[in-house]
Amino acid sequence: MTAVAELLLLQDTDLALDKALARLSEIEIELGESAELVSARETAAEKASAVAALRAQQKELELIADEVRSKAAEIEKKLYGGTVKNPKELQDYDAELRNLKDLTRKRDDDVLALLMQVEEADAERQAAEATASEIEAEWRAGQDQLLAEKASIEPEATRLKAEREAKAIDVDRRLIGLYDLLRERRGGTAVARVERGMCQGCRITLPMSVLQRARGVGSPVIQCVSCERILLVT
Repeated sequence: MTAVAELLLLQDTDLALDKALARLSEIEIELGESAELVSARETAAEKASAVAALRAQQKELELIADEVRSKAAEIEKKLYGGTVKNPKELQDYDAELRNLKDLTRKRDDDVLALLMQVEEADAERQAAEATASEIEAEWRAGQDQLLAEKASIEPEATRLKAEREAKAIDVDRRLIGLYDLLRERRGGTAVARVERGMCQGCRITLPMSVLQRARGVGSPVIQCVSCERILLVT
């Protein structure tokens, strides 16, 4: 087997290893909470906080309404209990009772209006929490798939690394240096086959003189005149 043919086999292993390592890197990036999940959780938390604030406001209004109602009951007791005889006092109590009853109705209306807001906000909270739960379920399933894929790729990457080291041992160090340099420059492909007089790396038709040299027995390593890849005539 020629040195260039050995390089092509090494390149096949390197390309497979590159692909495995690239996918492992992608998986590492994809693992962890997604922006969509974080946003959904934040929205659900905001909706829950809004409901809690409205419920606190509702409780406060109900306490105020109860206080007004209790005060009205006391005035009503004085007004109709027979203990107050003074007409002026009775008149004042009557006026105060009417005001308190009006205030009670207003407070009750405020509580009712707030109850409607609470119901609407709580419905939004439930919807947000349901959406967050759905997104989390999908995310967890995706995470499980990624972890399973990672577990299958890691042993293969380890095997390819060992295979790469074994193949590289048999290749001349100077040739390996050129090969590594070209792989870095040419997106991982340092060796290109020649088919029908054409470099399969950059797809140009090679000069006949280059083809003859590449076909020569015991010829030195020949590179493409365009992309500089090492040529292997098949």
